Amino acid sequence: MKISQEAVTDVLVIKSYGDGFLLVQPPQQLPQKITQNCIITPDGLVLELDFDAIVETADNVQLEHIQLLQPDVIILVNEAGITPETQRLAANFAEIGIAMETMLLGPACRTYNLLLTEGRKPVLLARF
Repeated sequence: MKISQEAVTDVLVIKSYGDGFLLVQPPQQLPQKITQNCIITPDGLVLELDFDAIVETADNVQLEHIQLLQPDVIILVNEAGITPETQRLAANFAEIGIAMETMLLGPACRTYNLLLTEGRKPVLLARF
């Protein structure tokens, strides 16, 4: 059996990550360093993100905005892990038919890129 890595070049990918930053690369562009809360999708980047409204209050306007992105799965980066707030948020997304996973930054970035190679549409919510 021959195994080879497939390169994903037509969507936004995460090139690297570290303490307080993500390095993302949109299609046909240079990598961009992100150091603020953001939403990463295969189609682009949203930097204006009220993370507290999403996680702590499950604000309906913010949830609807994310639902419009039509994700297969939402990956929530939360260094505190699974909390009552993230469980409530996951339940709110489940009500509208969207799965949500909570992960640390490293596993979240790797999972996002892996899902891209499978042809899926992940949305990553990153908090810094």
